[in-house]
Amino acid sequence: MQFELPIGQRYARQLTVTDPPALRLEAQRAGHTLIFDAMRAVNDADLVPAYLHSALCAMSLPARRPKDEMAPIIRQDGRYTLAITPKPVLRRIDGEMTLQSLGVPFGSYPRVILIYIMSEAVRTGSRDVYLGGSFAEWLRRLGYEKATHGSRGTASLLRGQLERLLACEWMIRWDDNASDDAAFAVKEVKLANEYAGLRGKDGQFIKEIRLADAFFEHLREHAVPLNEAAIRELKNNPTALDLYTYFAYRLQRISGDRPQLLSWQQLACHLGNATESPRKFRSTIRQSWDLVSGVYPNAHIDLNGPVIKMWSSPPPVEKRLVGPHLHLVKPPQEVTYESGKADIILTPIAVPQPSVLPAAFPSGSLSFGGDAERLFRQIAREHGGGYDVDSIAGAYRNQVGEKLPMLSGPRLEKSFRMFCVSYAERRGPV
Repeated sequence: MQFELPIGQRYARQLTVTDPPALRLEAQRAGHTLIFDAMRAVNDADLVPAYLHSALCAMSLPARRPKDEMAPIIRQDGRYTLAITPKPVLRRIDGEMTLQSLGVPFGSYPRVILIYIMSEAVRTGSRDVYLGGSFAEWLRRLGYEKATHGSRGTASLLRGQLERLLACEWMIRWDDNASDDAAFAVKEVKLANEYAGLRGKDGQFIKEIRLADAFFEHLREHAVPLNEAAIRELKNNPTALDLYTYFAYRLQRISGDRPQLLSWQQLACHLGNATESPRKFRSTIRQSWDLVSGVYPNAHIDLNGPVIKMWSSPPPVEKRLVGPHLHLVKPPQEVTYESGKADIILTPIAVPQPSVLPAAFPSGSLSFGGDAERLFRQIAREHGGGYDVDSIAGAYRNQVGEKLPMLSGPRLEKSFRMFCVSYAERRGPV
């Protein structure tokens, strides 16, 4: 297998053997400063996990202002259907309270807002999400330290997109065709209990948003881990954010060594760009992927052909993305790419295996654990049908219950593997 790697991944690999200032100078001369700086910032940053609901990773908001802002957004991806419907809200206009529809959210700001809200909910384990002591503080929390003001400034535009987000009715429908008697389950969940906006009755900044209980529980089960540093570097590019979150969701759910194929038309539907000309869409995606690949260098994807090829890849939350701890998915053959000076052959580095099976099932997260969790994480990814490994682990603990401490060694490994297979069979394909 031979294909040209995107620009961001080339610099990520070169950084392991090249002096950073010299490599940045090379990137500057090639016009790749933005890509290099984003890659370097994520590589050097401490890992802080962020989260987004899997349905919003698979199906995105409009990247630009729609022609009809009041029309509902409807996206589909397998068993998921996402519907976002603008609802009228009470606003004071010329001294009178009037019902007004704000329209659907679009652009990069609502994407960043959603990731912040869901990350805080998952981290704290609470559906009450704290925004900040003031609007300025919340802007800093979102990564907009130098926000501009005025009618077209960052602060005003972001405020407007938050109000659109909270004024819309969000519904996620999940059809489970694997249920008994060919029935299907429907889960319709809303983002927030009620419209909050950014200003209370006294005109002050509202410091907290309460997620709807059903949505919060669904989020805890279907949260996709992301890298907060990567979100910070991509926060002004909606297409780049969509690619990052979409592949973070898809790649870790692929099993085996064979690539999973995706048509360009399918990707356009997922990203809400089905009306764009195919040639322009491919050009936009490949250009954005050059940037995204720098902040997700372990992503194993080929966007060069008539169809998109995706290989099983680690999630973008590895403690080290490049260097001696690089976790490369083992492809069928070596990967060759053009470095700009000479061809470089990258030999895949195998993920180290624990020499001794842990004596007990891990009590913490499989996604973010170390050596003690690694084997169980691999078992869940290989046999769990692409479902979230921590969700599988939680269901396993609940089912085994009081007998869990009595399992160890090969018996524990076999028990968990059989459970993963059963878990995937009951729920059907992702």
